[in-house]
Amino acid sequence: MRILGIDYGDKKIGLAFGDFGSQVALPLDVIRNDGAFTLKALARRVESEQIDRIVVGVPLPTGGRFGPEQLQKTRAFIEALRKVVSVPVDEEDESFTTKDSIRLQREEGAEADEDALAAMIMVQSYVSRLSDTGHSASSETLEGS
Repeated sequence: MRILGIDYGDKKIGLAFGDFGSQVALPLDVIRNDGAFTLKALARRVESEQIDRIVVGVPLPTGGRFGPEQLQKTRAFIEALRKVVSVPVDEEDESFTTKDSIRLQREEGAEADEDALAAMIMVQSYVSRLSDTGHSASSETLEGS
């Protein structure tokens, strides 16, 4: 299963690719958040890259970095995205992903953008969590997660 990970932000959006079968996640790039234009671009990318599922990081309170306003904005983005794509869109806790991405840049020399790395970390967490709970790669199985 091909997964597009999204680290949503008001100004920019980090993207990552994940593969459920191989348990791999890779940072892709960062795009500007231009509202409806960005939603259309993401929908085209889902089609052209044959993405099976989208996972969007949500800033849950455990991370302490964002408040309820950012959570509301992210969930509004998710709802808008669901209207323009034909694949399931899931949420994944993104707590500490930005902090971890900065650590990867500093300690490991990662050259990808911080937001793309945050999306990668979030996708890896999603894939690992599903594997650990015994979910298969079928959309029907993952739908209830």
